[in-house]
Amino acid sequence: MAEGIAGINDEYAKSIGIPTYDLVEVLNKAEHYHHWKADPELLMRFYENSADTIAWLQKLGIEFNVVQGMGFKTHHTYEGMGKQYVNTLGAAAEQLGVQILTSTTGQELIMQDGKVAGIKAKAQDGSILTINAPVVILATGGYSTNPEMIKKYAGVDLEKIAYAGLPGSTNGDGINMALAVGASDKKLTGVIQYFGAFMDGDLFSSELYNGMVQPMLRVNQDGKRFISEFMNQMDPCMYGNAHVQQDAVYQIMTKADLDRFTTQGAPSDLPYYRANTPLPDFVNQIDRIVKMDKGNVFVADSIDELADMIKVDKTALKATIDRYNGYCQTGKDLEFGKEAAFLSPIGDGPYYAFKLKCGYFCTNDGLEITPQAQVLDKDGKVIPGLYAGGNDTGGWCGDTYDIALIPGTTQGWAANTGRFAAEDAARYLNK
Repeated sequence: MAEGIAGINDEYAKSIGIPTYDLVEVLNKAEHYHHWKADPELLMRFYENSADTIAWLQKLGIEFNVVQGMGFKTHHTYEGMGKQYVNTLGAAAEQLGVQILTSTTGQELIMQDGKVAGIKAKAQDGSILTINAPVVILATGGYSTNPEMIKKYAGVDLEKIAYAGLPGSTNGDGINMALAVGASDKKLTGVIQYFGAFMDGDLFSSELYNGMVQPMLRVNQDGKRFISEFMNQMDPCMYGNAHVQQDAVYQIMTKADLDRFTTQGAPSDLPYYRANTPLPDFVNQIDRIVKMDKGNVFVADSIDELADMIKVDKTALKATIDRYNGYCQTGKDLEFGKEAAFLSPIGDGPYYAFKLKCGYFCTNDGLEITPQAQVLDKDGKVIPGLYAGGNDTGGWCGDTYDIALIPGTTQGWAANTGRFAAEDAARYLNK
């Protein structure tokens, strides 16, 4: 799912006409977005070094094809997407003699006299490897596939969210190994990177996904709207905050809507599909979800019948639809100000209700670190030899990921903190 990386004021961006940004302005807007919960020193070091990191990646063979963004234009999209990025960096590491052990999981850190002395890991055959090393850099991707940690730190009802990634791939191993040797947990604040509405059983980037995040009428357990449905595209992370506050969320559509999506396409753009591009497999993908028997697709001949099926008050749902259809007729959404282009009326049946969860990619909080990516203990002191980067770290997000302001930050943060850790580790080792 890797698409691109944030870079600010790099030469590649300048060469294709992206403006130069004042980093103080970027920082202040970012902190305003994060409600000043993010560490400004961490953010500024990231921003200041991001251009050099883009150049470094290019020297290693990474190619970009566009720089864009809803806020600052910082998102550098990889040519060949994430596969090219991973394969290129993997090949570069192997050329330098790096030994990469796959299907091998870190188990615990080895400490000696208060300093890191190595790590124990489990091989695919179950054997335990002891790797002696004065430096360990943790980069295990956070804890997005660890339900217990999600519940503990984010406090989100697990029935309301759905992970779109590799099951079991990011279990919080790095964070937990560090916590076990006394690392601070104060930056474990439960920041989940939402990407918006998602049907349980679906696949991210599918035609069905494209349809379910469209700005169609969406209601909660009370049969009422709760946000501008277009917020899912404008800022999916902010949308996610609203979604998970509801007991249930349903997207209401008609058979005519489904037919239109299939033959003409959906009304708004997404990274994988342009607006008004036919989605020929859309209905087939709905049928696939129905066959999974997850209880998230409802079809009825009347609004009353649909309300009964989704256990929503009939009067409330009918009032919402009547009011919404009025907005569609006048072209003015008096509740949430959704653009007229995305006001699509609910016409004649059959009627569909799709029960939506909120999808998420990853977690954006973790261990407390210095600007050099050194891990801190509970007293705010550096744990010698222990470093962390990317989603194993916290302090760079407030309560919501800033995708709509500085897109590509997650991967930019990962690449830059990885470099910070390696550079300081070399200093620590006197190399």
